[in-house]
Amino acid sequence: MGPHRFPQAPGLFITGTDTGVGKTLVAAALAAWCRAHGVEVGVMKPIATGGIHVRDNGMDRLVSPDALLLSKVSQVDDPWSLINPVCYREPVAPYTASLRTRRPIVWPEIVRAFRTLTQRHDVMIVEGIGGLSVPLSRRRTVVDLIRMLRMPVLIVSRLRLGTLNHTLLTVEQAKRDRLRVLGVVLNAAESLSSDPDARLAERTNPQVLKACLSVPLLGTLPHRQSFEHGTLSSRTLIQWVAHALHPQFLEWLRQQGRS
Repeated sequence: MGPHRFPQAPGLFITGTDTGVGKTLVAAALAAWCRAHGVEVGVMKPIATGGIHVRDNGMDRLVSPDALLLSKVSQVDDPWSLINPVCYREPVAPYTASLRTRRPIVWPEIVRAFRTLTQRHDVMIVEGIGGLSVPLSRRRTVVDLIRMLRMPVLIVSRLRLGTLNHTLLTVEQAKRDRLRVLGVVLNAAESLSSDPDARLAERTNPQVLKACLSVPLLGTLPHRQSFEHGTLSSRTLIQWVAHALHPQFLEWLRQQGRS
């Protein structure tokens, strides 16, 4: 199931330095931004865990809450079988979930879903799961999924203390695996720390990363208290990325819909 099976699709694959860094919010915000700027955007969460039961064409199906948010803000009407073709109920790593359920990932399902979505939409926003090295099977990781879809990568990282190591290691791995990295986005996923030393790291991390990264630092997204309480709307998400991310990156994304 090599990369030769797909032409390169316009759009991007969003990964993170680890779990909980805000990949879903960034993916949702970029999808909403695309829709607001006249881009026919599609969304996909190929593999997920922690799914909930929804009705899909009269059938009960496990769907990721992340996929639900992506679908809502992008205003797509694609079936869940395309948006989230592989989903497990337990909130554990995908390979762990597949072992516990004795239900391995069926890769052709992802292939078919992605191919169909690229035919329906001009630009695809695809959200990964965890970081690049998260195992999806005994021999495959998220890196293999990205290679299969042949998409450029946007890396979402934390703003807090510890991000320098995690971010630089993730970029190094992506480059070693010959992924095309568009850049890094820092996200203040948690409230600013009350510890003065931690706050110092939060203030200085963007500057240090900008100097050390071999790829662009595309912006620093501020913390939004309302996001923690589930108060999400397309408008607030669009404003969040429009005010913080580099205009050239957003323009590149808009132009993908015209290629």
